Amino acid sequence: MIAINVNDDIFDKTIGNEEEVIIKRKNKTDDLVLLTAKKYNEILEELKRFQYWQEIDKRIEDLKAGKGIIMPAPLGVDDE
Repeated sequence: MIAINVNDDIFDKTIGNEEEVIIKRKNKTDDLVLLTAKKYNEILEELKRFQYWQEIDKRIEDLKAGKGIIMPAPLGVDDE
């Protein structure tokens, strides 16, 4: 484990304003982003929704290309 001392102001700004903190490094590809757990979870949920809709789009394209069967709706389900 690596422990470092950090000014608490950084964390207060991050948590209070829900802003991300970018920790700059000499090599930009090594920059770090500090964000709250709430923001992290929001990003994960958005990613899951995006992946879900990508799968739906893929299945629609498969149907259009003739790679699938459209099943009739189960009995008792109304098309409204």
